[in-house]
Amino acid sequence: MIRKLLALGLTSGIALSLSAQTAFTLKGTVKEGTRDGEKVTLSYFDGTRKQYKGATIRNGTYTIEGMVMEPSLATLTIPRTAEARKTDPWIMSEKVEFFIEGGSITVEGMPLEKATIKAPGKSQKDLLVLQKTLKPYKEKESRAWINMLNALAQKDSVNKAKFDAEQKKQQRLIDSLEYVYLKKNPRSHVSLSILREKVTTQTLSANRDKFAALLKPLADSLKQTIVGKKLSEQIATAFKLARGQQSIDFVLNDTLGNPVRLSSFQGKYVLLDFWASWCVPCRFENPNVKKAFERFKDRNFTVLSVSLERPGDRQAWVDAIVKDGLPWNHVAALTKEEGENMWKLYNIQSIPMNYLIGPDGKILAVYLRGEALEKKLEEIL
Repeated sequence: MIRKLLALGLTSGIALSLSAQTAFTLKGTVKEGTRDGEKVTLSYFDGTRKQYKGATIRNGTYTIEGMVMEPSLATLTIPRTAEARKTDPWIMSEKVEFFIEGGSITVEGMPLEKATIKAPGKSQKDLLVLQKTLKPYKEKESRAWINMLNALAQKDSVNKAKFDAEQKKQQRLIDSLEYVYLKKNPRSHVSLSILREKVTTQTLSANRDKFAALLKPLADSLKQTIVGKKLSEQIATAFKLARGQQSIDFVLNDTLGNPVRLSSFQGKYVLLDFWASWCVPCRFENPNVKKAFERFKDRNFTVLSVSLERPGDRQAWVDAIVKDGLPWNHVAALTKEEGENMWKLYNIQSIPMNYLIGPDGKILAVYLRGEALEKKLEEIL
């Protein structure tokens, strides 16, 4: 009887989950037959996780099918042709953004930036309005970025600084226009996607109050979506992990399989460092952490590195420690459950990420990259 009831409950749960999903079909048309054989990739959030679906162009067409649980901002990409890269070698792919709400979507033409998108739903109509407003600023921002990279390649420091400043100026204008849109359209899924894009572990550490204030006036219907609930949770967690707050204790195993608890380091200054063997930016950051460790290790300072490995990657983790020469305490999340718990516990959305914790277990600083880590330790120690 118990088995029957469990089976019935499981079947009902699956049916409920599937009924909440909406199917979509994307059909693309390419007039240029020369692109046959190339692969396009669609990325979007299906309601539970980020999805990546690919299709190969054949006879000038391609088709991608999937499911979504709520309106989702999607990105369609394709590598740029060798001919196109002769003009702008820094841009590796073409891409276009649009909203998926289910139903039939058509994408006509290449390059994708100039393609005609037809997608059902109010969210896509809202997005087209915002894209039209932002287009001139995004074009200037993109051109300034390319010019900055060209100047960097030519070792032209004057123009590099000039175009870098221009790129940042245009990005600030884009940000301000997006915030204006968000405030004026509290019921649009586009507003929710803008906020989701702006909220990262780093930005939250410095702008918790700002993001909380931006989330508050959004319609309850948006706050009750999967994305809305996740944003609310991230912002709430950011207040728990703010400077001056008590760090959150946890226990993970070290390289020998011994359990190590964060609270066991109380009495010391600890850099809680999140990384992974597969994370290229993390591996580039390791020398900076190593330099700070060697300089301050005799001043009551240590490092606890938490590796967010893919399940089964224990050997890759150990090999990375040895190769990078990291002579401090290491633990890792080596199972799916451990990984999900650590990403959520410390509000991690990207790595490398770190928290500097004082001897009393309270957080002193967040996201200290490069020289910022040494400067902060100089200030404290």
